[in-house]
Amino acid sequence: MSKFVRMTDVLDLFSESDTLLTAEMVAARLQLSRPTAFRYLRELSTAGFLANYSGHYSLGARIIMLDYRIRQSDPLLKAARDPLQHLSEETGFTSFLCRMYNDEVVNVHQQVGRYPAGEAFARGHPMPMFRGAPSQAMLAFLPPARLRKICEKHMDDPDLQRLGADWPAQKAHFSDVRKRGYYLSEQELEAGAMGLAVPILMPPVGLVGSIALVFDVERRALINIEGCAALAQRQASEIARRLAELGAGTRIDDPGMSAPIETALL
Repeated sequence: MSKFVRMTDVLDLFSESDTLLTAEMVAARLQLSRPTAFRYLRELSTAGFLANYSGHYSLGARIIMLDYRIRQSDPLLKAARDPLQHLSEETGFTSFLCRMYNDEVVNVHQQVGRYPAGEAFARGHPMPMFRGAPSQAMLAFLPPARLRKICEKHMDDPDLQRLGADWPAQKAHFSDVRKRGYYLSEQELEAGAMGLAVPILMPPVGLVGSIALVFDVERRALINIEGCAALAQRQASEIARRLAELGAGTRIDDPGMSAPIETALL
């Protein structure tokens, strides 16, 4: 494993409960020697990724700067902002954009609607690989060989086991999601919350992410699920179109985005 990867492992140690770490703690958790842990912490601090408080380290200001830069420059975020805003305006629900990073699913943007979502759906919050609408909507549209590799790697994951005890059963589950075109979850990520997600598919690239709506389970009887799915799929297609224009270096306009459409709510 490269030195760079090991240093990024240091950054992954920080969490809501672990905001300050010492070299001894880093060495123990990553099974490094104490001098190596000190060296990694010193280099990360010099680069601005960590801040040093008398031998106790926290995440540094450069990470905040990078967060700002990615919000300004990421092509997918640029393409998704307006469509997500329209989706939230059309439905009243909070919408969000997710991406898959190796074997992790991360919420990268949120558009708050009239009905706010909980902390489980906040930007930057990691989501379970096999639980929740955003993850399921992406997994179902991966190439079969890649999906099987992921499932076999995580075969002991209880969330995956609930979907199917073996690969044939898991494959059948994701095939059903793919045929439906969306995934509807009920209280899988947060008590009292439901989620509906669709994939963002960009030919010939394939899957680039998913967009989702989150709403209160008590509103389930009032919602036209198929209608909401159709609205989400429309905006997913719009995101893919805008991404294609960005790649071609052409201007992104907004044709028909505000045109009246069939309501998704009864």
